[in-house]
Amino acid sequence: MDLVLFIKMLLFGSVAMFHEAVDTIKPLKDTVNREGEYAVVTGGNRGIGWHTVKGLVHAGMKVIVGCRDGPSKKILLDHIEAAGLPSNSIEWINLDMSSMDSVTSFAKTILNKNVPISLLINNAGIMFTPYKVTEDGFESQFAVNYLGHFLLSHLLMPQLKAAGTENQAARIINLSSSAHAFGWLCFEDLQGKSYYNEIGAYSQSKTAQIMFTTTLDENLVVENAPVKCYAMHPGLIKSDLYIQTWYARLIGNGFLFKSESQGAERVLFAALSTEVENLNGNYFANCRVTQSIPLTRNRDNQQKLWKMSCEMANITNFGAK
Repeated sequence: MDLVLFIKMLLFGSVAMFHEAVDTIKPLKDTVNREGEYAVVTGGNRGIGWHTVKGLVHAGMKVIVGCRDGPSKKILLDHIEAAGLPSNSIEWINLDMSSMDSVTSFAKTILNKNVPISLLINNAGIMFTPYKVTEDGFESQFAVNYLGHFLLSHLLMPQLKAAGTENQAARIINLSSSAHAFGWLCFEDLQGKSYYNEIGAYSQSKTAQIMFTTTLDENLVVENAPVKCYAMHPGLIKSDLYIQTWYARLIGNGFLFKSESQGAERVLFAALSTEVENLNGNYFANCRVTQSIPLTRNRDNQQKLWKMSCEMANITNFGAK
């Protein structure tokens, strides 16, 4: 199975690199003014997340950035200073996505501010990491990339609903990946206790993000809530994610990859463009609605993952106060 997943990564990776080589970045058509509105970005201290934060500030938004205290916080503060951004435009709150307690504390701090949240960008992530179990007993890639964001979306839903209007819904942007196409989803062993492969675990977490996006958006449509959800692949990006394994480092040096700022432009398109207002619930690649693999579109799979996720995150009524 390790060999099968490795071969899949090489095959799908080659196709993805070809597409990346020929794709151009689609900029926002119009100048965006979201003066005074609030956005929340997880992992906004570096990489795509940081460039996304900058773009949101330039659009007039106040941005709450969640990342860990210590070196991660210092990186954020250094970036803010170097970019010369207004000191009151970005606020840091401690967040460790691998800890459900930390996610809950982060959300409570935001809720206590009693400000509507127009955007939630679930950006933080890890990739191809060795097997590790979090303090809550979850496999780390599953927890950081998916389950922590599932919980955060639930906790911040009241503020998202407060920000959304009939003419401009609040948005949740889930950063997924073309790696979902590796086709790994093991309901019987989501935490990799019986078998673990770092490629498969990453693929599974990104598959879950797409399925979560579809199910949550459908639920919000039924509820007629002013919140819309989008899953998106930011592209093959030269970033620090490609440091965990020799093959990731080899791939990550590809000259066909886009820059972190270019990846952020795709995130900002999903977050701010009026062109996608009525394309909610979809998976985007290079700013276009793209069909994800059949595994993610299976209704039984979606409902099963939703139920299991609510149980793991101790959620009885998603989005309720």
